Amino acid sequence: MEKSLFKNAIYKIALNFFNLIVPILIGPYVYRALGADSIGKVKYGESIFNYFFIFATFGIYQYGLREISRIKKDKAKVAQLFTTLFTFSLITNAVTMAAYLLVTFLGYGDHYLFPILLIFSFSFVMNIFYVEWLNEAFENYDFITIKTIIVKIIYVVLLIALVKSSADYLIFTSLLVMTTSLNNIISFVYIKRQVKFDFSHMKFKPHIKPLFLVVIFMNGNILYSQLDIFMLGRYVSDAAVSFYVMSKQITTIISALMLSVVQVTIPRLSYILGSSNDEESYVNLVQRVARIYYAVLFPAAVGLLAISDLGVIAYGGGEFAGAGSVLAVYSIYMIFVGTDNVLANQVMYVKKKENILVRFIVVGGIFNLMLNAIFVYLDLFSAAVAIGTTAASTVLLVAMEYYYIRKKLDIPLFLFNKTNMKYLLFSLTFFPISYILRSFISGTYVLFTVIVVACIAVYGALMWLTKDEMLYLLLDKVKNKLPGFKK
Repeated sequence: MEKSLFKNAIYKIALNFFNLIVPILIGPYVYRALGADSIGKVKYGESIFNYFFIFATFGIYQYGLREISRIKKDKAKVAQLFTTLFTFSLITNAVTMAAYLLVTFLGYGDHYLFPILLIFSFSFVMNIFYVEWLNEAFENYDFITIKTIIVKIIYVVLLIALVKSSADYLIFTSLLVMTTSLNNIISFVYIKRQVKFDFSHMKFKPHIKPLFLVVIFMNGNILYSQLDIFMLGRYVSDAAVSFYVMSKQITTIISALMLSVVQVTIPRLSYILGSSNDEESYVNLVQRVARIYYAVLFPAAVGLLAISDLGVIAYGGGEFAGAGSVLAVYSIYMIFVGTDNVLANQVMYVKKKENILVRFIVVGGIFNLMLNAIFVYLDLFSAAVAIGTTAASTVLLVAMEYYYIRKKLDIPLFLFNKTNMKYLLFSLTFFPISYILRSFISGTYVLFTVIVVACIAVYGALMWLTKDEMLYLLLDKVKNKLPGFKK
């Protein structure tokens, strides 16, 4: 069992690294080859598709993973539940695809988005075979990792070979759909060797309510970032969409790096939390996880803000220089959404308060829609304004979550204490560092690299001089080679 756990950890680390490095390497090529307008067209079309796709998937991944994990040793029950969810997915994809095609033909039949939307429609067919949740429940991490790496390598090779200019945006769209489809088919063929269909005792009703809650909980972004993308494409321009999407992609890459650091310390904390019913111990663990999170969240967000103008050029080229202000606002948004991650996942979801959390997400999303509508009416809507309204809505969401946790759940959680704010104070030194270095160094790439290295060095030095506990904890974890997996 220990060997299996260790191997799973190695495969998961390899997969996370590969998923991180591919966007870093291939992202700049895509943005330079297609340009702002073509990228904006694809992402605008994808935002429309995503609204429908949410109801096609219907939370089956998250729900199926949780439920199968509980019964995976009972082959008969697994086969019955798998068949039920697969059949349910077949129905939701068919119904959603019909509605999607109707909207596509009636609403966009003579629009430039029409071919893009048609290409995306093929995803509904192939989504029927999306059974990765079953592979994860069975902990087939070796298969998942090897398959994903092979499929993405094929995608990268074809991308470089076929996408050369802004005119190739339909090819790019097709490659996105092809990659997902190939991934789904391989997984389906693999898992069907282990699990057979069993159409006896199929019952949809017990699963509909929890699936519906998962749909809302896991897809709250339809009222946040997806809404922003749709409204930018509808009321501003394709270039504005590309500025927004690129800024989002850059922050996503950084967030993945940040979470990789946090995950080094989480396994043992999660084990202790799961084996203890002591409320005091639970609160202490959440505080500790939050402290680790803020130790990397604040420098990541503030650092990105300090070099936002350089970052967009380094990643997308000079054509995306106008996205600097968007990335700057997005970097501030990172702090709010990071806080939401702690409150929603570590507290609300763990305490089984999904129904309350769903209400908060909807309220915040409606607030975001109202703000966007006001700025559209005033003719002031832009990519930077869009992420600004989303940030404001996330602040409202965090405030509701924090109030409920402190007052209703009576959990003495203190996220914004002096210890955590110390990391923000340390991070603010990045601004004078950036200002000073800009006075002596020219050249986007050289300046970008020097500022990043200098900021990391100063932040590390400040943590070392103050003998910060989190720094030593991370160093000990690295030295001991993930001791959480030894037990």
